[in-house]
Amino acid sequence: MIKNRDFNILFVGRFIANFGDSMYSIATMLLVYHLTNSVFYSGFALFLTSSMGIVQVLLSPMLDCINIKKSLISFQFIQALLLLTIPLLHYFDQLTVTKILVIMPLVTLMNQLIYPSQISLLPKILKEDELVKGNSLFTIAYQGSDALFNAISGVVIALVGIYSVYYLNSMTFLINGILFIFLSQKIAQINNSAEASKKANAIKHYFADFKEGLAFWKNPVLLPMLIGVIVINFATTSIYANLPSFSTSTIHYSFLMAASGIGILIGSLLINRLKLTQKPLNKTYILSIFTVGVLWALVALINIDTITAKILTVVLFFIGWVPVGILNIISQTIVQLSVPANKLGMAIGSMVGISITLAPLGALLGGFLGALIGSDQTIFYSACLIIFVGCYWVTKKSIRSLSTLENIS
Repeated sequence: MIKNRDFNILFVGRFIANFGDSMYSIATMLLVYHLTNSVFYSGFALFLTSSMGIVQVLLSPMLDCINIKKSLISFQFIQALLLLTIPLLHYFDQLTVTKILVIMPLVTLMNQLIYPSQISLLPKILKEDELVKGNSLFTIAYQGSDALFNAISGVVIALVGIYSVYYLNSMTFLINGILFIFLSQKIAQINNSAEASKKANAIKHYFADFKEGLAFWKNPVLLPMLIGVIVINFATTSIYANLPSFSTSTIHYSFLMAASGIGILIGSLLINRLKLTQKPLNKTYILSIFTVGVLWALVALINIDTITAKILTVVLFFIGWVPVGILNIISQTIVQLSVPANKLGMAIGSMVGISITLAPLGALLGGFLGALIGSDQTIFYSACLIIFVGCYWVTKKSIRSLSTLENIS
């Protein structure tokens, strides 16, 4: 660990928040499906929560203009109270799916604002030679722990029940709020009024920067990549919307969710192990995306309610996420090598903005189709959409001509 009290508090808080977020996400998606027995409502719930990513993008420039310590504490306590209302409403027989659909996006929005707030603090509280290690530890805490906590959450929900888990969930955010009180006064003073006033002017240029960032995606390599990322995000949110209906139990659902996190993590680690950066990227790109589509299509076709079938769906779903982890790292590196360093933030920001704007529509359409033709068929067609991305990349000369990372500039 880094010998910095503020960093260690934020780091431990990230783990606690991730555990709470995993319990809340799995419990709430299952609760919406159990209350309505409708895939459409599952998709609509995911549409609302994923739409909060758009709000996060719009609000993120303001993070440098607020008292982050107060915000971190306030967000945790508000989340704890909001989550507590769900079991209380159930106890008084007042819980409806409409109330859950109001509470869900609010909790999600606060959670999504907390992580960038913490990341924005790291350069301000760590020494330059500690920054790489600090970022790595936070990435592990944020992404690496998701898979483990998703699996644990499924077991906890199965043992204590959906409604009881919200009391535990509320407690995790309450503990986090108390923990953040012990952040130093230095954190509270980072965004002082003079700096905030200066940075507030930068918000006016936010959309201008976004538009300028889009111009970089006219690159013959980056444009097909961006189109592929948009379609893949659209398809995966459609699949996620159907998992509560497709899964046969709480534990099955939680293990499917855990499989995605573990797959991405292992894919990220395999890049150096397999020396993929030294191999032709055209083969890596095209073979990886076809592998994802075919494996997830097979998951949809295994529509048998046996233990063996459940295990097989989790294994195939997990293996399908490994190439996604590989493509994530390679794509990020290609963008970093293709765009001038001083314009990188604009380019990545525009890509994230477009992706998260269209991804919620995948959840909405996925929920609608799931209710219309069934979850297994919707997952199958979503997987076919990913295979279509592979076919599209095969037709693009710029993707077929990709060599090693060393030759990209």
